[in-house]
Amino acid sequence: MRIVALDFETANQSMASACSLGIAIYEEGEIVDNFEWYFKPYHRYNYFTNTHIHGISYEDVKDENEFVFYYEELSVILKDAVIIAHNAMFDITVLNSMCDVYGLNHFTNQYLDTVTLSRRVYPELYNHKLNTVCAYLDIDLSHHNGKSDAMGCLMILLRAMEKYEIYELDELLKKVNINLRTNL
Repeated sequence: MRIVALDFETANQSMASACSLGIAIYEEGEIVDNFEWYFKPYHRYNYFTNTHIHGISYEDVKDENEFVFYYEELSVILKDAVIIAHNAMFDITVLNSMCDVYGLNHFTNQYLDTVTLSRRVYPELYNHKLNTVCAYLDIDLSHHNGKSDAMGCLMILLRAMEKYEIYELDELLKKVNINLRTNL
């Protein structure tokens, strides 16, 4: 089983303005990688109004490659993987928007929203934001850093598995009554 946690940060309100992507990879019972790519947004979306959220500015990415440069490598990473993300609809929409901007095929992976998972597993929390859930579970998090957020998301899933002593994703999802969704 291969699970890939994704966390995009965007330069502005456009879903096609990704400026970073954090990735955490879980395979065969262990975390095998955690890293972040920075992108120079597509020229039409290359203005930064979200710097106050994630700290990434135009100066930080002006010499970076655009998303299209990473597409093939991302295709290898996502091959046969279940994608997880905290507030997955945001990250899946950004992923699709980035593919659309460059005329690339969408990824058709199944995915899981760890907000939904958190609500089922930890209903006692007053909210299920990434930083709230990570604090509750004592997971280290540098919020709005893509690499850290992806790892936090993955750790939420792994802690849910530990809580129920279920280490197969399908079995965990049955236990908490959640279905995977498919990206189209």
